[in-house]
Amino acid sequence: MAILDVRDLKSGYGKVDVLFGISFTLEAGESLGIVGPNGAGKSTLLKTIAGEITTKSGEVNLQGASITGNKPEDIVRLGLSLVPEGRQIFSGLTVTENLMLGLTGRRDKSSAKAAVEQVKSLFPVLNTHADYQAGMLSGGQQQQLAIARALVADPKVLLLDEPSLGLAPTVIADVFSKLREITASGTSVVIVEQRAHLVTAFANKTLILRAGKIQASLTPESAKDEEGLRRAYFGANS
Repeated sequence: MAILDVRDLKSGYGKVDVLFGISFTLEAGESLGIVGPNGAGKSTLLKTIAGEITTKSGEVNLQGASITGNKPEDIVRLGLSLVPEGRQIFSGLTVTENLMLGLTGRRDKSSAKAAVEQVKSLFPVLNTHADYQAGMLSGGQQQQLAIARALVADPKVLLLDEPSLGLAPTVIADVFSKLREITASGTSVVIVEQRAHLVTAFANKTLILRAGKIQASLTPESAKDEEGLRRAYFGANS
């Protein structure tokens, strides 16, 4: 049974449709990339799965049970967390205080302290900077904090929207190295990215999204064919 099963998902904003029948499955410990040009519907897809945008039709199943129409906070408690674009940390709070806020969506509160220590171990900078205001961290450190805050809720599926945005190449490499550790631990991840080559090489499978529809599915081997990847990204006639 797939950990995440998205079936014929349609959503948008008011009367404006953005997604037109998106379907895919994700297994435990698997990584899925979603790439495509601006306006393709990538962020809308993540927000719809996470319950932040109302599903117009179709279904989202998490661990075999429908979460379609559930409130975002309930979806977090059921095991799915979203790291939004722009990170959205609380800059006036300390690193530890930001992590503690992530615990509100955790089902098992008895192991909350251990969960915070675990993410500090995964991201050592959060341990050494535990008492720093989050706004004092670098962009890469803030991204690590945003991921760690989502992880303390103990998600089975982690959604990430543009985790490389605004980061230097060396910092991006470090963030994706941590994501490999996260998937190796059994947490599944879905990554929306503008950097098609980066996420295609990383993920078990990558979907090309254009005009609200899945246009192609790529494997890590596809990252070696730059021209083929470009044509898949922009369309065969580009």
